[in-house]
Amino acid sequence: MSTNTKSSKANADTQLTEDQRQHCIEVAAYHIAEKCGFKEGCDLENWLAAEAEVNQSLAEGKL
Repeated sequence: MSTNTKSSKANADTQLTEDQRQHCIEVAAYHIAEKCGFKEGCDLENWLAAEAEVNQSLAEGKL
């Protein structure tokens, strides 16, 4: 199997469904909120930070 084929297979194996991605974001947002002491009024900020974190992890092949 060539390197390109292995790389393509690895990428296919690491792709998440939209539901899985959404769950990862929810969990990450919860952990971000927890670190901040569940500060009121930061829900959107926490969600966007979590979404960026998950997107970065996906781009790097970590998820």
